[in-house]
Amino acid sequence: MIGKRLKYAQRYQEILTALLKNGLGFVVKDLGLLGFKRKAEADSTMYSKSIAERIRSVLEELGPTFVKLGQLASTRVDLIPENIIKELEKLQDHVAPIPFSDVEKIIEKELGQPANDLFLEVNDRPIASASIGQVHYGKLPTGQEVAIKVQRPNIEEKIDIDLQILSDLTNLMEEKLEWANNYRISEIVEEVSRSLRLELDYTVEAWNGEKIARQLKEHPNYIIPSIHWEYTTKRILTMDYISGTRLRDYAKNASEAEKKLVAKQFVECMFQQIFIDGFFHGDPHPGNLFVLPDKRMALIDFGMIGRLSPSMKNDLASVIIALKNRDINEVIFLFLKLGQSSEPIDNDQIYADIEVLIEMNMDIPLQQISLANLINNLMEISFKYRVRMPADLTILAKTLLTMEGILSHLDKDLSIIDMAQPFGEKLIRERLKPSKIMKETRNKLREIQTFLTQLMKSGSSITKDGKIHVEISVPEVKHLSKKLDRVTNQLSFSIILLAFSIMMVGLVVGASISNVKTFLWNFPVVEVGGVVATLMFLWLLFSILKHGKF
Repeated sequence: MIGKRLKYAQRYQEILTALLKNGLGFVVKDLGLLGFKRKAEADSTMYSKSIAERIRSVLEELGPTFVKLGQLASTRVDLIPENIIKELEKLQDHVAPIPFSDVEKIIEKELGQPANDLFLEVNDRPIASASIGQVHYGKLPTGQEVAIKVQRPNIEEKIDIDLQILSDLTNLMEEKLEWANNYRISEIVEEVSRSLRLELDYTVEAWNGEKIARQLKEHPNYIIPSIHWEYTTKRILTMDYISGTRLRDYAKNASEAEKKLVAKQFVECMFQQIFIDGFFHGDPHPGNLFVLPDKRMALIDFGMIGRLSPSMKNDLASVIIALKNRDINEVIFLFLKLGQSSEPIDNDQIYADIEVLIEMNMDIPLQQISLANLINNLMEISFKYRVRMPADLTILAKTLLTMEGILSHLDKDLSIIDMAQPFGEKLIRERLKPSKIMKETRNKLREIQTFLTQLMKSGSSITKDGKIHVEISVPEVKHLSKKLDRVTNQLSFSIILLAFSIMMVGLVVGASISNVKTFLWNFPVVEVGGVVATLMFLWLLFSILKHGKF
């Protein structure tokens, strides 16, 4: 750690000075780092501001890395207090564009030829500028209009240094500060750092855009700009230029009928990605959405993407339907199923909190219920009880909040829950198809087989050479115990079902070949046995599909 501080001494000084200037000197003091940096005077106006406002001020002062990290962290409603989240949402990139001469050097270095030889035209004034890169209008030799996204010089090295320092500081904070350890801030920083590093690779963004384009190819109302791979590298991204009106400008001048049409198209486009494809645009703010002259909608900037596994999609669909049906028990069950906790949860208390939240919305007309606010409130409950939600679920919550903000300017009467319900019902119908049930059953059997194989191997290694080798890790024991209980219950139930079926067959066959009449001759044993066996089988299938355990 000391070696890192000496290596990046100047940047350490800038970070610690920013903390001192913005009224967060107590953090520096608690970390024992006051001696590392000459004392700086705090701005007297800072003490009248909240801690959340001071944090935002520090991030803005420290530049692109910290601004981007703050923006990414603002999606983690389950990990960060609400008042800090609201301040992080205000973070904006205030970055001057780099000189065009630097842009030309980067293009030549990345693509191997001067910009004038590669492109018919490249406008020297950027059409957009952000913390990581900026975008220029250009034309290919074919005359095709393109947008050329160029990464800032040395930005990767600068971000890497900042992330290493931040990792160093957060680890130090967790060692010395109880609140930092409770909030697991090193894990938060690690997670958002991973997202930021992905954004530094433009080929990842290009691949994301192409995948969404493939998903929406059957929907002509939605346009995703094509990628020109021969002009694309890790630091250069070249795509079709979108000649349309940004949604924020369109909403100011369009008629009510036009805005309602665009609003409906926008929601359908996003729900197709979320519910059906499970791979969606994670930052659909008005600056990333365009309306074309023919009223089609175009989406750009796929640096932030959300992914939902099949089980998460199914659970989300169930949440939507449960919310519409005001089914509190189902909402609570799904909430606890999705979350992970590092410590015991007071189920009665968390049930009470969620029940209050749902009941608060009981008397509100359905079209006025905010799905995004409901999910965000559930995230806040998860923060209260330290129940960690999957990162992609928090991106979804942020996406829904952004969508509802856009709809407030386009069509205030549009119910996002009403529009979500058909997609949720479609998912549930898909889940109940025989082919889907058979696939789920095969997966379950494969899981049991794999687990038993691993258990047998573990048993062999324990008794190797006639000696017993024991190594116990409490979290692993708990996980193994739960999984073993689950598999044992499934096997036990299956064996009971099989035994019952064999018994019924034996009774029927024995009675039919015997000359001695018994009560079976006057009792509908086949019908009753068939009904019982069918009910047992359906219960087994229902438990596997709905709960994943029993």
